[in-house]
Amino acid sequence: MIDLHCHTTYSDGTWSVTELLKKAEEKGIEVLSITDHDSAKAYFELEKVDRSKYYKGKLLVGAEINCVFNDTKIELLAYDFNKEKVQEWLNSMYGEENVKNSFIKEFNDMVDICKNNNIKLSNNLLYNPDKEYPIDVIYYDVIKYEENKKYIEEEVWNSKSLFFRKCTTDKDFILYRDFTKDYPKAEDVANIIHKNGGKVFLAHLFVYKMNDHKNFLNNIVDANILDGIECYHSNFTKEQTEFLLDYCKNNKLYVSGGSDCHGDKHQDRVLGALNINLDIIKDWYKKA
Repeated sequence: MIDLHCHTTYSDGTWSVTELLKKAEEKGIEVLSITDHDSAKAYFELEKVDRSKYYKGKLLVGAEINCVFNDTKIELLAYDFNKEKVQEWLNSMYGEENVKNSFIKEFNDMVDICKNNNIKLSNNLLYNPDKEYPIDVIYYDVIKYEENKKYIEEEVWNSKSLFFRKCTTDKDFILYRDFTKDYPKAEDVANIIHKNGGKVFLAHLFVYKMNDHKNFLNNIVDANILDGIECYHSNFTKEQTEFLLDYCKNNKLYVSGGSDCHGDKHQDRVLGALNINLDIIKDWYKKA
């Protein structure tokens, strides 16, 4: 069993690194990759402890990196890279001060977008970039006011995760925001990872809210950015997984999969619950 997509407190997970490793050991996960957002810091922590006390399986260096492709904010999963060199680059792009300033700008933009589209918000709505995500704050304030329902589909109204994806990837959504200037291009992320010996996979294609997933996939593959695709994910249907597996086979791309576990958040994303067979990554795992 493998799980190549999960998060710790180094990004937006609720478990520490050692807590996650203990859980992986209990579930019998043979290969694990911690893929914190824009960070590989978990692996530096593990250099200071006896990892075998917590987890005896194979640990594959990983990260989930925010970026933009064709004006759409997406995430790329990177694996088996030189963590020192890539973390140095991540620090320059996603350092604490950079992220804080970016979050403040994002929040202010979202407030303006709401106002421009007659979406009601609380007067003097406050935001703390050290503790909160901008769109989370906007979401919880938007749904306080029943009059906003006429602008937002019920499914989106009832889901913070879906609201986030609509704001970031659906250009037809009333509260869509362009993130092009806030994140590096996917091509640049891939160049850094490949330069430092790693592989690049597209994370959770069907989580993104766009009109034509296949066209988007064709475009990013044609750009020679990807080594593979995350074909297994907690939020995928069986048909979506089968489509991606066929796509990888026809386009000679590697396959990966993971729960996208965030600890105690997102109860639909349980570590190891997909029971993904180790064989799906045998072609590239042996080279890792």
